[in-house]
Amino acid sequence: MSHHELLDLSRELTRQRQPHAWITVIGVTAPSSSYVGAQAIVKASGEMRGWIGGGCVQSVARVAALRSMASGAPQRLRLSNTQDPSEAVDVRPMSCASNGEVELFIQPSAVAPRLRIYGSTPIGRIAAWLACEAGFDTSTDDVDAAETQTYALICTQGDGDEAALEAALRSRACAILVIASRRKAERLRTAMALRGISEERLEVVHAPAGPDIGAVTPGEIAVAAIAGLVALRRGRPEACARRAGTGGGLDADREVQIGAVPVTGYINPVCGAVVDPAHALSTVTRAGQTHYFCCQACRTEFDRDPEKYLQIAARMRPPACATHP
Repeated sequence: MSHHELLDLSRELTRQRQPHAWITVIGVTAPSSSYVGAQAIVKASGEMRGWIGGGCVQSVARVAALRSMASGAPQRLRLSNTQDPSEAVDVRPMSCASNGEVELFIQPSAVAPRLRIYGSTPIGRIAAWLACEAGFDTSTDDVDAAETQTYALICTQGDGDEAALEAALRSRACAILVIASRRKAERLRTAMALRGISEERLEVVHAPAGPDIGAVTPGEIAVAAIAGLVALRRGRPEACARRAGTGGGLDADREVQIGAVPVTGYINPVCGAVVDPAHALSTVTRAGQTHYFCCQACRTEFDRDPEKYLQIAARMRPPACATHP
């Protein structure tokens, strides 16, 4: 194949979101059937298109290309029966009887991981922009392609939480981050189990979303969520928040300060989040006392069993903690 044909193939593979790797010959010591500038493309299936040398070169290069695709890192590879003191070069024995040398440069063409964001909220909009900057693809077309690593971020904040989480769990998402308090996230996990989601599948749910950085504003919460996604993508799950019910995230009994002034509010008796009465998304007044909710879902849950949550509210001390966005 000519260079232009290889370029066309690479463009088509990229359009189809199929990972592949370029192999370019950058050095040759005779005798060898290869030549400097020879190129080939290796697909994720292992198929090689183009020419970089005989079978002894192709077999080793194919394995190295698949390894580069998996790691996302380019590499130099030298097929030689003499050692190279340079640590930057991976030297492998040349099995060809000619005993020549060939040096290759392998450049993987990675496919950006997909991120499906559920919820048209300020946090979701900021997270979408940050995710693009961090190398995630947030387009919504064909998000469940089998060859694409897919993540999900639930930013619904009370507007269709259960439906969004169920849709994400029934997708191919390898990890799902939920922006919610620990108590609310645990309630969502219980609801998912009642809908037939297996305990094994629920293990991909991470909530609260991202590491605890003391986030308060929508922008800060989005930063934490994307940091959690990056940690998971790079194989650092310990840097992400622990799963629902095991700690991390905003705690209703923890004091947090903005500057030097504590921000007070009302503890939502349903999920335990701290709500600023001036920005509550829903309220209800019972026996002369007004109760504030961070989302409509908590208000609906309150209305199902008001006596239960009134008793919980009566036992809660006035908070001295950051408001729940």
